[in-house]
Amino acid sequence: MKLFVCSDVHGNYRALDAAMSIYRREFPCDFLFLGDAVGYGAHPDACLDVLLNLPRAGLVLGNHDAAMLEEMGTPDMNEVAMEAIEWTGRRLDERYRGAIRRRFRLSVERERWLGVHGSPFHPEEYAYLLSPLEAERAFFAGDFRLCFVGHTHSPAAFAFGRGEFPFAEGKPVALEAGERYIFNPGSVGQPRDRDPRAACAVYDDEAGTVTLLRREYDIEAEARDIVAAGLPAVLADRLFIGA
Repeated sequence: MKLFVCSDVHGNYRALDAAMSIYRREFPCDFLFLGDAVGYGAHPDACLDVLLNLPRAGLVLGNHDAAMLEEMGTPDMNEVAMEAIEWTGRRLDERYRGAIRRRFRLSVERERWLGVHGSPFHPEEYAYLLSPLEAERAFFAGDFRLCFVGHTHSPAAFAFGRGEFPFAEGKPVALEAGERYIFNPGSVGQPRDRDPRAACAVYDDEAGTVTLLRREYDIEAEARDIVAAGLPAVLADRLFIGA
């Protein structure tokens, strides 16, 4: 069974819909969401409606999701991010909050893979996994063979003992027997690798590959909705440059 992996939707419904077109193309497959359904974007409710109604979905709790539930502080969030969280909290009613509490977890693990938001090393701390050194610490956090992480909004791939290696769009990475890997599929709704397209990945357990995929969406319409909602304009502007 294939696994569709995505992360960091951040209330961007059109980007999520674009990513879901890849999911529908690959179906049947399992679904893993790595956290941050909300924050920044104008459509947290619509995004949650999609994620909560998926079959066989593993849903990870991101730091923005947790902050919106007021279950953690926001010491690492800037003023714009906190303003977006407060706006989201006013937008979502208790029905969504209850669903997040019931369905979202700090980590989701299956026989062949593990999913967390930041790092498998103390996932509740939401650390950024950006460097080979941070990846090595993450590898020692468990005995997983394959781990998927989000949080950085940039695609990345690491192999145990070998550091970071290229993870390019549309080029399947062949998983070698006995090796261990960490993959970041990038962000659906707030990419920060200078590519504004929605990003996601597909793990094909039969072929033994992980592939990064991207899809264009109507950024102008999504940006207009952000401004019309009264959210900071910078959250709309950054969508166009993927940063």
